[in-house]
Amino acid sequence: MSPKYLGEIHAGYKTTTKVEGYDMYSAMAEIGTLQGVSLNQYLDVALGIDALMLTHYYEGCGLRFAMNTYLDLRPKYSFTDSFKVFLDLGLGGYFKIKSKPDMKSGFFCQFGPGIGYKKFNLSLGLQSFGTGKGSVGFYSKVGLYF
Repeated sequence: MSPKYLGEIHAGYKTTTKVEGYDMYSAMAEIGTLQGVSLNQYLDVALGIDALMLTHYYEGCGLRFAMNTYLDLRPKYSFTDSFKVFLDLGLGGYFKIKSKPDMKSGFFCQFGPGIGYKKFNLSLGLQSFGTGKGSVGFYSKVGLYF
């Protein structure tokens, strides 16, 4: 094992068709960071925090913001020193910062494949907020390692 620091800043976009059990299209823009350790050439472990802004506005609701905090696990395989593939698994919680109508806080999960090339990475997959009547959507994130 040769652990080393892992830092990442990323931006992304998420779309969903259901929110709290209601059929409504919603989307979120996000910016966030991962801070952790690359344990070896096969596994990264980090703590993540993402700030979210809901991008669809409804009359009388104003801007709506939320935040995710999570543990991110990335099993990876490096084809070369510059190119790798990974699975992105994030587990944690989310909570509202400002939301009208009220957005409930709860469980957060993201899962999907990704690729890394030099200091750049791209991940795609599914994110789930809450349980039962929460929200499940497709996300894409672009990140830079530092």
